[in-house]
Amino acid sequence: MDNKEKQLFAYYYKQFAERSFDEKDVLAFLLFAKKHAQANKVLNELGQFLVQREQMTGYVKSYFDHCQEIIQNLGKGKKEKIENLFSFKEIRNQLNAFFVEQGFDKLSPEVINDIMLCMIALLQDVKLISRTTNKKVGHLSFAASSKELFLMGNMRVLHKGRFIPITFPVLTARNSYEKVTPRDQNDTPYLFDDALIEVMNHEGQLVITFPTIN
Repeated sequence: MDNKEKQLFAYYYKQFAERSFDEKDVLAFLLFAKKHAQANKVLNELGQFLVQREQMTGYVKSYFDHCQEIIQNLGKGKKEKIENLFSFKEIRNQLNAFFVEQGFDKLSPEVINDIMLCMIALLQDVKLISRTTNKKVGHLSFAASSKELFLMGNMRVLHKGRFIPITFPVLTARNSYEKVTPRDQNDTPYLFDDALIEVMNHEGQLVITFPTIN
């Protein structure tokens, strides 16, 4: 990094450490850091994902192609669980490794969770495109339960002549932001398909601007 880039990097780190950022700052940081994070799989892939969105490539594209294969095989005797694109641990470890490389301290788990929430909000409404037909096969949306917040993948599978909707978590953050009343005993997430969620900062606390849910 040249001196100006180091100054910008220090600015973003200070915002994170002081929890004075929102989703727009996370977007700006990932776009800035992408150039310097080629060897950092998580930051590189997430930065590319935010830029490319439905034109995704690399590991992210392979991940969603595999999700589609798993869903298409439901009911055919082959069972496979869809894992998150990246776990909290993966994002925490690689994000902190990147900061340590630049001479900064590690960020707290609470700040990493804030960053994950912002990434979930930023990736809403991305279309999922089939690699074989080049047509839309699903989309991403924001979801919330009393304990967790999700970037949720939404696809459909044809079963006995009917299309059945399938949802699966892509990214997950702990919900320490908004009180959400559990909708059932399983705490099934509320899915926000018709409303865009924004993550804003109010006096050092992230606020989620979703409709009232009971």
